Amino acid sequence: MMRFRSVLPIVAVLAACHGQPNQPQGNQADGKAAASAPAEEDIIPVEWGKRPPNTPMTSANMPLFDTVTYCILSTRKTDTIVMGPLYESCIEHQDQVRIVIAAAIDANKFAEAVINRCAKDSRTAYVGMWYCMNEIDNPE
Repeated sequence: MMRFRSVLPIVAVLAACHGQPNQPQGNQADGKAAASAPAEEDIIPVEWGKRPPNTPMTSANMPLFDTVTYCILSTRKTDTIVMGPLYESCIEHQDQVRIVIAAAIDANKFAEAVINRCAKDSRTAYVGMWYCMNEIDNPE
């Protein structure tokens, strides 16, 4: 329960920052739907950080997602150009969530088994991993 209290302000900031700044509210919902998980056959597997045996996981050796490929695949049907505005929003959101996850890993907020399970199970890269680690249903 304690880990949720310290993480909630960070999640609130991430939620507030997500979306296109000068877009009407209706278009933000369209952008969120457009950045949904890619098809099952297009899922890019997680890469595991290199580290010596019997050393703890840190932000330097945490699981890594290819967010460029993920965001291209998840926005390709709705962005009018390759690497368009929805792609840029996806990359920014994934990067912010990666920073929050890295800080949580460095602070030992989650067990390594949970981190590894959630990295393997995530279909939406770092965002999905974050929801899994916090045992929240992913709305995407």
